[in-house]
Amino acid sequence: MNYSRIFAALVFCFIVGDVLSQQNLKENFTPLKSEGVLPEIFTQNIRNVIKADITDLNKSKEKDKMIKTVYLTEANYEIEKIVKSGNTLINDEITKYLNKLKDIVLSNNAELKAKLNIFTLKSTVVNAYSYDKGYIFFDVGLIAQAESEAQLAYILCHEISHYTKRHNIQGYVKNRQLEKEVYEGKSTDDIIIEKCQYSKENESEADMEGFKLFEGTNYNFIQAQKAFDVLQYAHLPFELIEFKKSFLETENLKLPAGYFLKEVSSIRNNGSDDDTKSTHPNTVKRKAAIEDLIKARANEGRVNNIAGEELFKYIRDLARFECCRLYLKNRDYPNALYAAYILREKYPDNKYLTQVISKCLYAITLYKKGDLRYGSDSYLENGISSYDKVESFPQQIYHLIEKMPENEWTIVSLNYTYRAHKKFESDSLLSRLSDSLFGLIGRTNWGIVDFVRTNRKEVKTEPVKDTTSPKSKTELIANLQKENNFKNYDTAYYKDAFVDLFMTDKEFARKFPTSGPTVSSSSGFSDYKPRSYSTSKKAMKKGNRYKEMEKVSKVITLEPFYVIINTNEKISESVEADEKQEILINTINTCAGKQNFELVTLDPGLITATDVSKMNDYSVINDWIYERFDAYENSKSSVPILGTDEIRDITKKYGTTHILKTGIGYVKGKKKYTVFYAAIYDMRTNKMVYLKQEVFKGKPNKDLINAKMYQLFYELKNG
Repeated sequence: MNYSRIFAALVFCFIVGDVLSQQNLKENFTPLKSEGVLPEIFTQNIRNVIKADITDLNKSKEKDKMIKTVYLTEANYEIEKIVKSGNTLINDEITKYLNKLKDIVLSNNAELKAKLNIFTLKSTVVNAYSYDKGYIFFDVGLIAQAESEAQLAYILCHEISHYTKRHNIQGYVKNRQLEKEVYEGKSTDDIIIEKCQYSKENESEADMEGFKLFEGTNYNFIQAQKAFDVLQYAHLPFELIEFKKSFLETENLKLPAGYFLKEVSSIRNNGSDDDTKSTHPNTVKRKAAIEDLIKARANEGRVNNIAGEELFKYIRDLARFECCRLYLKNRDYPNALYAAYILREKYPDNKYLTQVISKCLYAITLYKKGDLRYGSDSYLENGISSYDKVESFPQQIYHLIEKMPENEWTIVSLNYTYRAHKKFESDSLLSRLSDSLFGLIGRTNWGIVDFVRTNRKEVKTEPVKDTTSPKSKTELIANLQKENNFKNYDTAYYKDAFVDLFMTDKEFARKFPTSGPTVSSSSGFSDYKPRSYSTSKKAMKKGNRYKEMEKVSKVITLEPFYVIINTNEKISESVEADEKQEILINTINTCAGKQNFELVTLDPGLITATDVSKMNDYSVINDWIYERFDAYENSKSSVPILGTDEIRDITKKYGTTHILKTGIGYVKGKKKYTVFYAAIYDMRTNKMVYLKQEVFKGKPNKDLINAKMYQLFYELKNG
């Protein structure tokens, strides 16, 4: 029997199976989701875990047990918060890949491998984190920036070393000890420097120990050194390519060169920055230390990829696509646009990228018109950065946004998005975006008449002109067809943008506004004034309840919060708050039941190991809320939610468009007071439809919470 052929066939089946499970990024992208069974950390009772950890600590011969007891409480709650945030991925393609790297790195250490749990975080931050409990988290942003599998493997080795050296708990103890020295005459500044110095020592040790672990593989040593370049330039996009104006141009729309910089700024070398008050040594020092280790070792025959270069590139592209979505969620539209632009070079026909670009153009249009704002608590507190604060090729996008007048931007956005809609005619999202842009064109008071080309010079023989002014839409389009043989020398560049669409596309001609300007402008579109903003017509009644509240009988309720803030001492209130939260959950369910009010509960604290779909749904809604809360609340128009397209599926699945977010805040100090909060958001309109915020003297008691929750569901049900 030919065993080699059988083995080859089995390998082939495995490879084909792996390929078939991959997304077809040439055509589309589906945002990352968790799969399979949730690990124990997602379902365990955290208070029981803390008790067990403290019991083990007390049985040990450890020093500083009092401080470490506090650490175990805080660290466990911190880990629980991360894994139940909705941002942690389980058994997805990226996390499975990272665990493959763990298998490679720890191929000779099964005991250590069994102690480690690796997860992926949906975050554009370029970092990885480890905890002494054996949990290691990789940000999607780090995967997107990596240049090789070996670089990720070295970073994993670094994080494993943090775990084996117990840097997390040791750093916590050291910081608490240093804080006590403030009372012994040391300045706060001295304490900060000492904390940072100790942290840098731990980082350097993890670099060295991580390299020893890395050395046990067949990975290229040079890639360990290059991993620090990835970290050094983490503030830049995952690739740097020229943003060409031709990207937004068509045959009849050529953008003025003045909207684009002749030269972009150079990249600042921050590798040798002062690290006195940094928790990490600067990258120049770290690279030099690794270089010294490499010089003493033979590197011949070592490789950049063991699991496979094509697999690495695929995983990295998944992370880059996910970053596009995360940038949208953060309302960071220039970065989302540039990321999609980069990926489009490789995947020109990918529908998801076309959607992202259209969303960005639409959102920036709203931003320039004043319809989309950033509040003081926003991810981008100061709005879109000025182009002179941006480095390298992305500067072109920021310059274009800053220099192009808002109504010209509207035309460019419609030109791209409508053509994208025609390319993917069955896609409802692109259709809705293009329709919204038609509406924004209408708000400028410009119509077809303003795109009829006039004052043209004769190319050959001028035909007899109809002296009557065209009025109807069909007459205007007919006039365009008559003038098609003439070249325009003195009309603004954007007036030719839609010539081909007016003449050949009935849908475009039908949807485009007919009316012309009410006030002429000698400077193109730059004289347009956005609509003024006044206080929302949904003014609040006493008790902060909205006037135009509709009746609601069913809501999706997320994990209620119970927060305790102690203003007197720096002590953890996590355990008490956790216990009170469980009581609050029961109170909410009881009060809703008495009103026959239907609750759909998506609480990660109540999800079982097999409820991974609920965890995914919770993640989608959490992202929706994050994006919604980032918005400037007093906008007159509906705030666009562009990062969570799946929200429509969620509303259909659970039979309601309403989300309830409620909870209790208790402030302990010289004066004690209780805050009750409840808000209802409509996922269909993206608007808040109910809000109640009330403050009471004293600590929260059972009767007060019962009364407020009962009143909440009564008001929702009766309108």
